[in-house]
This record gives sequence, C-alpha cells and structure tokens, in this order.
Amino acid sequence: MEFSDPKLKRDKAKFTFVQRDEKIYDKKFETKPVGYFKDAMIRFGKNRTNVIATGILFTLIVMSIIFPTFTTKNYEALETRMAFLPPRVPIVENLGFLNGIQQVQSQQIDRSSIDPVTGLGVPNSVRYPTAHILMDTLENYDLPCSEKIETCIGGSVRLQNRTDNGVTVFQSLQSVFSDTSANPSISLNVKEVSPGTTLEVLAKDGLTGGYVVVGTISEAGEYTFNLNEAFESTGLFSTAVQLRYSSTNTIEYAEITEITLQDNRSDTPLINDLGYNLSMYPIVEGNGRSTRFDATITMSRFSYDAYGSALGDYTISTFSQVEYNDLMLAHGEACERIPNPANPTGWLHGEDCPVREVLRETSAVVVDGVEFRSYSLVMNYGLYRGYEDDIFFLAGTTDAGRDLFNLTWVALRTSLLIGVAAAVVNITIGIIYGAISGYYGGKVDILMERFSEVIARIPFLVVLAISVAYIGPGITTLFIVLIVSGWIGIASVTRTQFYRFKGREYVLASRTLGAKDTRLIFRHILPNGIGTIITASILSIPLVIFTESTLSYLGFGIGHGQQFNIGPINFSGVSIGVLLADGRTEIVDKPYLTIFPAIIISILMITFNMFGNALRDAFNPTLRGSN
Repeated sequence: MEFSDPKLKRDKAKFTFVQRDEKIYDKKFETKPVGYFKDAMIRFGKNRTNVIATGILFTLIVMSIIFPTFTTKNYEALETRMAFLPPRVPIVENLGFLNGIQQVQSQQIDRSSIDPVTGLGVPNSVRYPTAHILMDTLENYDLPCSEKIETCIGGSVRLQNRTDNGVTVFQSLQSVFSDTSANPSISLNVKEVSPGTTLEVLAKDGLTGGYVVVGTISEAGEYTFNLNEAFESTGLFSTAVQLRYSSTNTIEYAEITEITLQDNRSDTPLINDLGYNLSMYPIVEGNGRSTRFDATITMSRFSYDAYGSALGDYTISTFSQVEYNDLMLAHGEACERIPNPANPTGWLHGEDCPVREVLRETSAVVVDGVEFRSYSLVMNYGLYRGYEDDIFFLAGTTDAGRDLFNLTWVALRTSLLIGVAAAVVNITIGIIYGAISGYYGGKVDILMERFSEVIARIPFLVVLAISVAYIGPGITTLFIVLIVSGWIGIASVTRTQFYRFKGREYVLASRTLGAKDTRLIFRHILPNGIGTIITASILSIPLVIFTESTLSYLGFGIGHGQQFNIGPINFSGVSIGVLLADGRTEIVDKPYLTIFPAIIISILMITFNMFGNALRDAFNPTLRGSN
C-alpha cells in the first residue's frame, strides 16, 4: 500500500488490516417486533420528568384511599376544643417552626390584667388563658378607636348637626343641691370649636322647671361656670346640666374632651365624664349627633401554646354523674378521691386522673326513684380524650377540631371520585356521539354538530343558576353542571379521528367483505384513533376536578352535612373546594387552613396535566419508533 502523503508513508506501520482473513456472514436479528402500545410505553418511560409526575399522581391517589381508611386521627367527629390548632411536625418543631405555637395578633387586652411593673396587659383569660401565653413575646400597642365602647380610652366627642341652622340639646350631668351653699360649678375642656358654632351650658331650676343659660362657649379652651350665679333669685334649686349646640351648617362642629361637676363640700368631683361616658350623652332635642374622636384601644400580640391550652385543664360547669362514674371506673386508683381543705364542698383527684378537681356537687334529682346528680369540675382534656403529650397535627386542625391533614385526603378522594365519575360519563357520551357523527357524516354530522354547538353556547352561569334554582346546591347539581357540556370536547376529537381513518383501505376492504357498521367503528376505526382520544380524555379529568373544586368553593357544589355512598364506601360532603372555602374566612390569621389543601390540588393539577401530555407524546403515531 502506497501513500502520497510523506507523513503517512512514515506512519504506515501503524495501519493494520481488520478481518482480512475472516469470512463475514449476515447475522440474524435477535429483537422481537414492537407493537404500537408497547412502543408508546417505551417512549413514555424515556421521559423521566413524566415518569416522576406520574408516580406523584398515583401516590396522591393511593394516599387518598389509604389515609381515610387506616388513619387513627380524627377527621369526622366534632371536637371544638381542638379547633384551630396550628401545624405541628415532629423533628421540624425543634427548628423553631411548625411547632404548634400560634402567633396571635390584634387581641384586645383586659385592662384589669395590666401588670403595674411591666405595664402589660393580657386578653380575656377565657379565650387565651394566661398560663399558656409565652410572656416573653407579649407586646401591647394602641390603635385608634372611634367606637362608643368602654374599652376605647380617652379622646374627644365631636358635636354636629345633621341640618343647616340646627340646634341640638345633649343631656349631660345630673346632680341635686339643697341650696346655694354647695357653691356648685361646672367645668368644660373644649378642644375645638369651628367658626359659626355656639355651645351653651344650661342648668335646670328646681323650682320653675326651666333651664337657665349658665355660660356660652364659642372657641377652644378650659371653662368653669359657677351655678350660683344662675340661681341668685331663688336660693334653692335642683339642677340638671345640659349642653345646647347650634351651628349654621352641617360641617361645623365642637369637640369636648372632659366635663366636670364640682362643689365646695369635697375635693373629689361629683361627676367627671370623659371618653366613653362623655360619648354616651343622649340627645333630648334636635337631630344632631355625637361622634367619638382620637380615642385609643389597647391591643396585644403574643405567641401562644395552642396545644398546651387545648390539652390542658379547663372547667366544665355541668358534667353528668353517669359520665363521672364511668371515668372513675375506667381509671381506677388514678382517680382516688382526695379531700380538698380549701373547698369543703368539693374534692381533688390524682394527677393521672382526667378529673383534676370537683368544684361542687349539685343536689340530687329523683326520677322514677333514681337519684341523678351533676358536677362542676376541672377536667384535663388530654387525659380525658386519651391524647398523648406529643400529639401532632401535621397540617393543623379545622374550626371543628378535625385533623386537616387527614381531612384533606378525604376531600381529595371525594374530588377525585366526582371528577373521574363525571369524566367517565363525559368520555362515554363524547366517544359515542363523536363516533356516530364522524362515521356517518353528511346530514347526520351536520345536525349533530349544530346540536353540540347550541349546547356549547349555553353560558355556564345560566346552567349553574337554573340547576341551583330547581334542585339546590349539592351532588346532583354538581354532576349536571359538569356533564351538560363536558362531553363536547371528547366528541370533537373522536369525530376528527373517524374522519381521518374511515376512508382507509383496510376499512373499505372490511366493508366490502360485509362488515357491519358497529364492527367497523369499534374494531377498525376506533382502535386506530384511540391514542389521541385517550390523551384528550385524560386531560379532561383535571379540568373536571378543578371545576368541581371551584363550584364547591363558591358554595354551589357539595358541602358539609352531605353524604353519598358508592357500594360499601361512604363519601362525605367535603371536597378540596369545600376546605378552601372554609379556610378563606380565616386566611389572614390561620393561613395553614388554605395552604395545605391548595398545595395538594395544585400538585394534582400539575401532575395530571404532565401525565396527559406524556400520553399524548407516547401515542403520537408520527413518533413511532423514535425511542
């Protein structure tokens, strides 16, 4: 072998012949033929993302079956003491979140609870017992308040008329003086008086019954008026003090912060009205109004041990003797009766007994010769219900005390069932309708297409409104709304596939050999277009589920209290949409009520759509063999 390239000539020793002395024969193919569906599944499995999405989807479906069946957590019974517990997750709670600690905001304090040392007050102990408030997180702050309530502190009262050139009389202070030796006086602290406004102080003469003008105010300031000067002619009087307010138009006003009635018999005012008391002066004449301004209300925010509160001690005012005796028998020696020196009418029990203390025992009531009693007692709820100290609710609890984690899987099962059932009906109707329309064509196709177009043009809200009006919200209405026009998309896809395949040679050959229409439809045409039809059908299921959730969220679908059975399985009236509707009223303070159901429905929608898209690519005949 000769090379023209000098370099190759130098390196020709590196070239060797391969199989020069061997005979080469054709080799037999060892592979097996691959069918359409097997080829589709091979392509489906090549896309890891789709496989993972499909795995997640079927995991959700399996969990929606397993959790409601085998769970030991409560998702049905009403348990209001466990209501609104925040999420608590093992191990994660040690990191400082999802630890069952509730962040409480905007709670009005009980002013009698203010600590003189720290100056901090706590809310009403009935709703948030002080023992379970994490005091190092407690904060107090003031908010503006314009309500006429006692908890609003300070501020002023604005007097106004509702009409131009109006006059309004406000009844205010009332007191009785035997004679002028008391030397009574009235003081007013006037914050502001707009031009064109007059405020008169009136005092009632006890002898004549008439009112005398004690003083007139036309600008801001502090005023004191001696009542003796108004009654020098009589020397003996009983007085009721009023305020007469007059203005030339409705935008004028006078603001008062304090009114005091004083006499020389004591350094303590007879009457000192400000804030709430001042705002409650009634109108005795005219059509004016009084409005509270610049008052404040003290609020608090803090972290709260919700689990400790729910599972801790609480007082029951009436507990039946039968239940009490059952508890004593069930817990035996742990509920040994211990005298209580501090309360001779009651008694104590041990720490391991659900009943901590009996406060009192009611008198016996005899019915048919049998005595019945009841008890007022302190109960430990955790021991009473058999909960462990380290109980966990992974997604929190609802307003009824139900475990939201398990309830979400129950709701998902219901949503899946309704969605799949409605989708199966739509798919069945759509395939039959589309097959007939596409196979026969001509006038049959035109009439059937015009009918489906009319149905499709009916507004969704009209169907919903009519169904709710005649049937009412519920499972029946939900199915009607989902099915009325839900089959049209599948029918259109099926019709297109029949137009595509009905003119093929194998169909014409089968018809020539005498095959009937049903055989041509179901044996020759439909199997060839089934890939596209399956894809469209699968993709319709998440749409139906999402529609069901939307309708239930709006209150037109199923709801609490509704139940239906399919064979031995009982389905509650709780779906994902119902849970989202329940959580929206508490979304500011308790967002976990919405977050977990929203995450589940979002994952379901995403994975269902990815699964449908994967099937679409797998069954695409143009990709056959492209593995």
